Amino acid sequence: MTKRLPLATAIFCALAAITEAPLTWAQNASPGPRDSSTSEKDSSQLETIVVTGSRISNPNVVSPQPVSIMTAADIKALGATNIGDLLTRMPQLATTFTMGNSGASIGTAGIGAQDLRNLGPSRTLVLVNGRRFVSGNTDVVTVDTNMIPVEMIDRVEILTGGASAVYGADAVTGVMNFILKDHYEGTNLKLQVDDSQRGSFKKYSAAITSGWSFADDRGHSIFNIEHAQNDALFFPSVFGSKSYTSILTPGNKYRRVYMPNGGYFDQLPGGAFTIDSGSYVFDPNGSVRPQRFDGAYSPGNLHCTDCDYLNLNAIEMLTPKYNRTSINFNTTYDLNSSARLYLESSFTWSDTTNIEQPAFGYYTITPDNPYISPALAQLMDGNPITVGRFDNDGGFRNELDQRQTGRVVAGITGTFAGDWQYDASVNYGVTQVNTDYINNRVIPRWSASVDAVTDPASGKIVCRSTLDPGYVNPDLGLSYASFGSLLNGCIPTSIFGDGAVNSAARNWFNVTTIRRDKLTEQVASGTLTNNNLFAMPFNAGSASLVLGAEYRREEMTVTADPLDLTGNTFNNAIPGFGGSFNVKEGFGELGLPLITDKPFFKQLGLEMAMRESDYSTVGHTETWKYGLNWALDDNVRLRFTQSFAERAPNVSELFSGAGVNFFQLTDPCSTSSMSSAPNLAVRQRNCAALGVPPGEYPLPSTIQGISGSNPDLKSERGKTYTYGIVLTPQFVDGLLLSADYWNIKLSDAISVVSAQDIVDNCVDSPGGIANIYCASMKRDPTTHLINFVQQTNLNLVATNTSGIDLAASYSHDIGPGRARFELNATRTLQYTNFPFQDDPTRPQHLIGTDGFPKWKAALDMSYAWDKWLLSWDTRYFSSMLIAVSAYSTLEKYYANPYAYAPTFEGGRVYHDMQVAWGDRKAGLQLYFGMHNVFDRKPPLLIDGTSFGGGLYGNDAWGRSFYAGVNYHF
Repeated sequence: MTKRLPLATAIFCALAAITEAPLTWAQNASPGPRDSSTSEKDSSQLETIVVTGSRISNPNVVSPQPVSIMTAADIKALGATNIGDLLTRMPQLATTFTMGNSGASIGTAGIGAQDLRNLGPSRTLVLVNGRRFVSGNTDVVTVDTNMIPVEMIDRVEILTGGASAVYGADAVTGVMNFILKDHYEGTNLKLQVDDSQRGSFKKYSAAITSGWSFADDRGHSIFNIEHAQNDALFFPSVFGSKSYTSILTPGNKYRRVYMPNGGYFDQLPGGAFTIDSGSYVFDPNGSVRPQRFDGAYSPGNLHCTDCDYLNLNAIEMLTPKYNRTSINFNTTYDLNSSARLYLESSFTWSDTTNIEQPAFGYYTITPDNPYISPALAQLMDGNPITVGRFDNDGGFRNELDQRQTGRVVAGITGTFAGDWQYDASVNYGVTQVNTDYINNRVIPRWSASVDAVTDPASGKIVCRSTLDPGYVNPDLGLSYASFGSLLNGCIPTSIFGDGAVNSAARNWFNVTTIRRDKLTEQVASGTLTNNNLFAMPFNAGSASLVLGAEYRREEMTVTADPLDLTGNTFNNAIPGFGGSFNVKEGFGELGLPLITDKPFFKQLGLEMAMRESDYSTVGHTETWKYGLNWALDDNVRLRFTQSFAERAPNVSELFSGAGVNFFQLTDPCSTSSMSSAPNLAVRQRNCAALGVPPGEYPLPSTIQGISGSNPDLKSERGKTYTYGIVLTPQFVDGLLLSADYWNIKLSDAISVVSAQDIVDNCVDSPGGIANIYCASMKRDPTTHLINFVQQTNLNLVATNTSGIDLAASYSHDIGPGRARFELNATRTLQYTNFPFQDDPTRPQHLIGTDGFPKWKAALDMSYAWDKWLLSWDTRYFSSMLIAVSAYSTLEKYYANPYAYAPTFEGGRVYHDMQVAWGDRKAGLQLYFGMHNVFDRKPPLLIDGTSFGGGLYGNDAWGRSFYAGVNYHF
């Protein structure tokens, strides 16, 4: 990046030295703002309209695809400091990765990923000014929209329909196009502070945006620098010390009941162990006593209530600490009446701190350990014990993600030969991610430190590894000598009681390991457009044609820490990798107005597009689209599109390799899990075929496995249909209504199936155990316990989803000011996975389960008069089935609706408001607002790492207040 930017700038400046007559140029249209004082452009200067979904700018060709728009005024009225989280309030978008649940995967903390229709961020294409933006993460290959500065955004156009033929194969579910400000005049200073009622959670943002013209208005530049940050938010700040756990209650209406004051009882911060005489725990002072079980007790899943239990919520992080700074400089220069140069450049860096659980496990203590008290020695009676421990005093693990994203676009656009327009550009982007895993435990060091003995020569407490290197540690299964110099300088420690681990030992067995990721994207593209290609019959208008070509190369490299790769650390052993692909593409788009100004045919237009691609990985692919737009009159318009896409696998899906991972599972063959089987007879038969007899199979807290890529992946295919109606009744000035039905069908979808679904699908297959899911897991032949799961990318699943988008907007003068109302709602009719895509009789219905609400809606209202602006914004989503392991699909719920209670979490309504005074366009503007006005808490069973938690995550802060100032001069 640093070598290319000066070169691009030098070329641009050299070309800019040419001086001829200035160019009168057509700009993209900006939708109506909330009030006139926030408008950044004079719409009278606009000559043509280009809306996301088509590259055609002919006003006689109206795109048949629905496009939703969020303006800069909308963004300001919601007090946004990060655009990624704000966009997820749009009903068409899922909350897959937000600031409220971005810690769900390793390396994703702080990421803002856009996910149209809940089909995954990799199927939503994010553009900036209509051009690609480099991805922000190697694990979830998608644009990190949090890296796009809020103050630079003029509007966001959201195309909710297949657009692969127009923009690229990864636009399977649609496109999000961030249109940045241009022709901005003057300088604006912005400061904003947010303060929550929950704990010490605060947010800050500041920005300077300045625009100016030069060379007699032939050139224009805009510069922006922006900073935003927020504190960390922890579970106790929202809910206190509350903790619920599921208890097995045979004989009750519900087999498992969520009860308060409970959790795991086998691993405690001070340590717990079981011997023949019962279960025991250690108090902070190291003394041992019988474990307390005063309430319900469920040994099958190691849970209890009103007992000595592990409260994971006490350390749960809901929102990571985050800092972002961005610098942007964009400029244009008119060479002459037929050519304009443009340059876009940005550099953004962010720091995200995600505090994670400490290490934990089961540790063998032998009778010769010198830290053993007489009382404990008496209980042990000369035998070893196994202590289950959650090692708070061993140091909490931190993941520090430092991301740097740079991007530069240089291009030229203009006209020639009368009606032809051209645009050619080169685009280079790079993201560097430096991840530090702080307090990463070196497992052999921990085991050696815990295995303390008395040195007979000195009488001092030492590590056994220093006296007997050949000793085989039962927890490691290897001798100390096999680790070589790794154990040099061993410092012994006690683990009896919370706080027993000494700081010297902690500093020895904890290290900071590093991972370095780099992503680069290079794009060269060009288009030719003619909006007057030829006249259509019957005076319908002129045909439009767009022809284009693009070359793109994407590359990723990951350098893992050598110590992590040995498997000797608590961190997942994620391998390093390097991979790339390139693609050459040609595309075309044709717009044909068929009938104009006839009875019942105010306008009828046909739009067609096609893209041919040649990938270095999967070879040739083809995408296409066609659509009809039919305006019966000025009141009614109908629209229809159908598109087909082939999405090639990205670099991470192909080349990221396989690394060690750990999973939390419930064994579907356990007797207590049988009730959740979609078909009890099928599950019983398959468990028997696996050699698993009836009984309980309590699994340890984590199961080891492998997750990773698959170099043999092929392209996935998707078909999208949309049918819509738009009503603009002329007898009600300012009213617009629309309804669009959409249907998306994916086949050979590139999927990473969850570990729980792998083990469930294995035994729930009517075809027996000879399936890919059973081949992806292993059981111990003696204990029958699951001990390994392989989770890799596969072309495995078919997915069908459909729904209806509803929209209504109305603006009208009321009293001394103007009122504006806008409603957007989505009713998802179905979301169905077919884990065995060739067997349509095995659907998995997800609609209405955690993260898949049936209804999602947003209502925005504002009233502007004089220098005042009042805004009230409401969002809603319907109730959902809590996604515990027994109820991950509706089939499992219908099989036994009484397996868990409570089963549903009611719908939520959240409100935000803002009051602003002043004129932001010239002078001073002050504003004050509240998020989550009525202080609605998320459900207690939703945490900061769950998929469904993203729906609530941004409101987990509770009621929060913010105030800000804009000063424009």
